[in-house]
Amino acid sequence: MPYGPAATGAVHVLAFPNAVTGGTSAPATTYRPGQGGLPAHGEYFGYAVR
Repeated sequence: MPYGPAATGAVHVLAFPNAVTGGTSAPATTYRPGQGGLPAHGEYFGYAVR
């Protein structure tokens, strides 16, 4: 866990081409609570990233 175990967590998103055979390699995107306009607390953060 790059941000350590925390009550708020984080979301890591892979680009679709990373998930298919023969696809290209693209960097993962990480969304952290309280950054980029996302809610800073658990349930609200989880709801926003669904």
